[in-house]
Amino acid sequence: MSRHEPGEKRQRTKRSLKEMFTSRTFRVGGYSMAACAIVVLIAIVANLAVGALPTSVTQLDLTDDALYTLSDQTRRIVSALDEPVTLTYLTITGQEDSAVRTLLERYADLSSQVKIETLDPIEKPGTAQQYADGEPLTANSVVVSCGDRSRYISYNDIYVVEYYMDYYSYGYSYTTSFNGEQELTSAIYYVTTESLPVVYTLEGHGESELSESLQTLIEQDNMTLETLNLPRLEAVPEDAAAVIIHAPQSDLSQDEADRLRAYLDAGGSVLLITDYIEPDAMPNLLAVAEHMGVTTGEGMIIEGDANYCVSGYAYYLLPDVMEHEITQPLIDGRYYAMTPMAQPLEAMEEVTDATVTTLLQTSASSYAKAEGYDMQTTEQEEDDAVGPFSVAMASQRGDGKLVWVSSAMLLDDMVNSMVGGANHDLFLNALGWMSEREESIAIRAKSLDSDYLTVTSAQASLWSVILIGVIPGVLVAAGIWIWIRRKRR
Repeated sequence: MSRHEPGEKRQRTKRSLKEMFTSRTFRVGGYSMAACAIVVLIAIVANLAVGALPTSVTQLDLTDDALYTLSDQTRRIVSALDEPVTLTYLTITGQEDSAVRTLLERYADLSSQVKIETLDPIEKPGTAQQYADGEPLTANSVVVSCGDRSRYISYNDIYVVEYYMDYYSYGYSYTTSFNGEQELTSAIYYVTTESLPVVYTLEGHGESELSESLQTLIEQDNMTLETLNLPRLEAVPEDAAAVIIHAPQSDLSQDEADRLRAYLDAGGSVLLITDYIEPDAMPNLLAVAEHMGVTTGEGMIIEGDANYCVSGYAYYLLPDVMEHEITQPLIDGRYYAMTPMAQPLEAMEEVTDATVTTLLQTSASSYAKAEGYDMQTTEQEEDDAVGPFSVAMASQRGDGKLVWVSSAMLLDDMVNSMVGGANHDLFLNALGWMSEREESIAIRAKSLDSDYLTVTSAQASLWSVILIGVIPGVLVAAGIWIWIRRKRR
C-alpha cells in the first residue's frame, strides 16, 4: 500500500464533506429546517399570546340564551371595583361545572381586582363548611368575599328549578334557569358596600305579609328588610330608604298619616299596594297618597279587550307597560305585569308641584264597575266608566316619592309566575328607584330549557308533503332532465 493513500483518502473525505454541505440538496434541506423552526416558534408565541387573552375573547358565547355574556350592569359594577374581591369555587376535583367555571373567569376578565380560588370540600371539609356560613354545603358553590364580608352562593341558587301546573298534561312540569350572573353580581355588590339601605314594611293594619320568595329577592337585592309599627315611634326611622304598605285591611290613624306625610316631605319614599278601597273607607291612607297628587277612581276594572287580560278572566288585567325608569327593564325584555281586580288611579290636578306618571295602563276597551266586589255582572253596562285607566302610578313631589299599585294580588307568587316573574321585578325596580340605587335593577335568570317548534296538524301535513314529496320530486326531475340533455349531446 502506497504511503500516499491515507492522505489521499483524507483529501477525498474532505472533498466529499465539502460537496455535501455546499450541495443544492443540503441547502434546500437547511432552508426547510429553518422554516420549520420558525413555524414552531411562531406557534409557541401565538399560543402564549392567546393564553394571555381573556376568556371572553378566546371562548365565544354561542349558547342560545347567552349564558356567559355579562350584562352592562355587571360590567359597570365589577369594572369599578377599587378593592380585591375573591371568588372561591367550592368544587370536587374532576367534577367541576364548566358553566360555573367559565362564568367566574368572565368576571375575572373584567377587573384585576377579581381573583379566583378553588377549594375541594372533600380535601378540606372544615374550611369549606366554614365558608358556607351554616348553610347546607353543595358542590360547585361559590363564596364571594372582600375583607371581612362574604356571601355564600349555593349551587341550588345558581341553577333554579321552578315547578308549575301543566294544563296540557294535567301534571306538574318544571323549568330550569341559570341564575349565576344575578347571584354573583348581587354578592359582589353586597361585600363591597359598607351600608345597605333599610326598607320597612308597615304593620298593624292587617297588611299582607311578603312571601318568603319575595323577602329572599329583597335580601339578594342588597336591602335590609325591617317591620315598622308607627304608633310606637314619634316618626319614621331616619334610615328608612322606603316604607312598604302592602294591602292594609284597615285605615291608618291620623297620627300615622301625619308621620308618613312628614317623612315624604323630608325626602322619604312610600310603596303602596292596595286592595279595592270602598268610598270613604280609608280617608287617612288616601290622604297620604293625595298629598303626593294621586287618588283612586271609582269601581273595579273589567277589561273588554281580550288581548289585555287573561283568557276567561276579564278582571285579571294585563295592562300596557308605560315608559319610566321603573318599567324600562320590563319594556326592554318585552314582559308585562298582571294586576288582578284593580281599581282606577287618577292624578290630582290641584297638586301642581307633583310629577305624576302612569306606569301601567289598561286598554280603551276597559270599563269600571262601580259596585266593586258587589258587582252583579262583569258585562259592560251603560253607567260604567270607560277606560283607559291607570292601575299603577309613580309620583315625585320635591324629594319625596310614591309608587301606588291598586292590585292587592300584584305580589302573589302564583300571579307573579304567570307573567314570568315580571311582577316581582316591577316591585324591586320601584324600590330601587325610590332608594336611587341603579344596581337594584334585577338581572334576569337565563333559561336552560329547550325551545320547541309547535305546529298544527295542518301545518305538519303540509310540511310532510313538501319535505317528503315535493323537494325529492324536484330533485329527481332535475336529475332526469340533466341526464337526458347529456344523452342528446
